[in-house]
Amino acid sequence: MESRTGLLVAELPEFECGTVSKEVGDGSTASGTLPLTHKTPENWRRAILEGGSALVLVDDASGVPVWGGMVTHTIPDESDKVPVSLATYETGYLSRRFVGDVDYSQVGAVDIIIDLLNRFVLTGSNGGIPMRVVVEGSSRGVLTDQSYQDTDDKTVLSALQTLSALDGGPEWTIGWETLDSGRTYTPVFRVSGTKLGNRVPAGLSAPATFEIPGPVSSVSMDRDYTEGNGANDVMATSNASGTARPQSNHVVTPDLNRPTFELRFTPDTNVDDVDDRLDSFARARAAEAAEGTRTLALKAAVEDAPRLGVDWVEGDDIGYVVTGVRSFPGGLSGVVRALGWVLDLDGLEQVTPVLEGPGD
Repeated sequence: MESRTGLLVAELPEFECGTVSKEVGDGSTASGTLPLTHKTPENWRRAILEGGSALVLVDDASGVPVWGGMVTHTIPDESDKVPVSLATYETGYLSRRFVGDVDYSQVGAVDIIIDLLNRFVLTGSNGGIPMRVVVEGSSRGVLTDQSYQDTDDKTVLSALQTLSALDGGPEWTIGWETLDSGRTYTPVFRVSGTKLGNRVPAGLSAPATFEIPGPVSSVSMDRDYTEGNGANDVMATSNASGTARPQSNHVVTPDLNRPTFELRFTPDTNVDDVDDRLDSFARARAAEAAEGTRTLALKAAVEDAPRLGVDWVEGDDIGYVVTGVRSFPGGLSGVVRALGWVLDLDGLEQVTPVLEGPGD
């Protein structure tokens, strides 16, 4: 589809792509190949125009667009196959639009994000992209002061991710939709002042549940306490201001099992900390790092698993049940959020929801 209008250019059913993925608040890339055969549309070159086109993966069964990526790079050669590089709009577009001069004083983070998109993404010197903005829930997000200058060369992606890193910061992602039965496909920016997605009330079962034994073919839990992932003493810093470097207080998480592991990080390079923003960044990061990262991955056949884009999307609560696996002698079960997913398209199509820090 055309990146400036969303109009369908051509259908490319023979396009080959190994893996696509999605994560709340971040982008991803993918690579594929367009075979040139007698079935290839005559306007195939326009359909993979670098920067001018996007490819959208549509679920055959439901007609729901699951993933989309802007074409960023192609390498036609003497063969009958054209390598194509793709990037989601977070990576392929928001990282290539810059924030200009604008100040906000005690404004909700959701309203700041919407204003940044209106000013610096949906319009531009050569036009913008036709992206609809949807606010989930009633929260406008944490109140904050933000000051942006054009000379800082800060990308829109960086500005949005910095807002999300605040304690109680907003969540956002970019999905896709068609409102006219496939004649156009356009991106949808979903944002929430709290947490994206649908919650499952306590005591109720999740409408989408992944089980082993069952449709799940493999399960693993990545437990990571390496540098940058686990810490119990966290401090946020900014760039130097005169002889004093702005920094937060130490945020210490009591831990009876581990000695002191420190983490210092710079969430933003232009914070003077007069409004305690660095403390907010430090509190949020400390909560994430206290036990390190724990990510449960459950790989299941697409045809047997809850349908991605129909039964669940990134941000939603989903259920999981793991029994009969020696690595988890007591089994695992519960309801947690899917922070993202990986879709393998080679051979037997498989989907892997990436779950938010389940306990064991």
